[in-house]
Amino acid sequence: MHPSSPVLSRRNLLRTSGALALAAGAATVSNILPGVAGKAAAEASPATPAVGVYPFRIGAFQAYSVSDGGGPTPNFPVYPAFTGMDAPKEEVEALLESHFLPRDVARSDINNLLVDTGTNRVLFDTGAAGLMGPLGGHLPSRLAAAGLDPSTIDTVVLSHGHFDHIGGILSAEGKLNYPNATFVMAEDEWAFWTADDVEAKLFSAGVPDWLRTALLPAAKANLAAIKDKVTLVKAGADVVPGVSTIATHGHTPGHVAFRVSSGDAELINIVDVVHNYVTGMAHPEWTPIFDQDPGQAAATRAKLLDQLATDRTLTMAYHFPFPGLGHVARKDSAYEWVPAPWVW
Repeated sequence: MHPSSPVLSRRNLLRTSGALALAAGAATVSNILPGVAGKAAAEASPATPAVGVYPFRIGAFQAYSVSDGGGPTPNFPVYPAFTGMDAPKEEVEALLESHFLPRDVARSDINNLLVDTGTNRVLFDTGAAGLMGPLGGHLPSRLAAAGLDPSTIDTVVLSHGHFDHIGGILSAEGKLNYPNATFVMAEDEWAFWTADDVEAKLFSAGVPDWLRTALLPAAKANLAAIKDKVTLVKAGADVVPGVSTIATHGHTPGHVAFRVSSGDAELINIVDVVHNYVTGMAHPEWTPIFDQDPGQAAATRAKLLDQLATDRTLTMAYHFPFPGLGHVARKDSAYEWVPAPWVW
């Protein structure tokens, strides 16, 4: 070794690594990669403020993925709950095994999006509250722990009327969790769930008894509580500047997804267009039992996935593994989910 060569002892290596880490921490993303801040990137804030809360940016907007809960759903096996009875069981199980997933139980996360535009603080859906047991119900407490006071949310947009999306409108005491918010819902979705004959319509659509039993009381209680605070919109309407709805009917009659845009950055929140990040991507034609109109839901899924893969748009999914951020890529004759790397 040359006399002037540094000795790479463990102490020196650690000291050097620490210096490099400090230097990297001092550099901003824009210093290292000019222009990235203007693109649709899942770029996190400097530190994650609380468990179950992932901050990132959409252009100039500060956004958060907030977990209402997640875990195994033993009552909803992937086959047939997330694939439908028409999917070949052997093919479903082989697909799951190839992705290192159990064949007998699905994991379902609940990822709520919160966007602060600087003018509005917008929450997308409200989680399941206690309607899914310990799986859900953590949204209000996680918002509060992250310093995001639920009372400061001025707009709550509802994608559809299923209990894991509207269940968190009310607290366990029957009070509004977001007392200062205006609620926004597609007018045809509201009309469906508040109609006198909604149970008959669910029955005629073949919705299982156990699912109707869960859906109806939640819709009745939570939607009735906001009838004087709701704004009904057509699919495709602007909600607040930078936030608009996208018609994605089929899962329910008026289901909508959401577009969030700021400058050149854009995120599409697909909500329940796809339920499972493996089966729903590889086989968009496999229809979960939760899709009320299977044919329309499959057509909607195929169209939206094609658009997302073509445009390479940052995507968020309600039931994918937390934080539910990533991209849709083409694979063979279908698609695959590519999670966005976490940025710390």
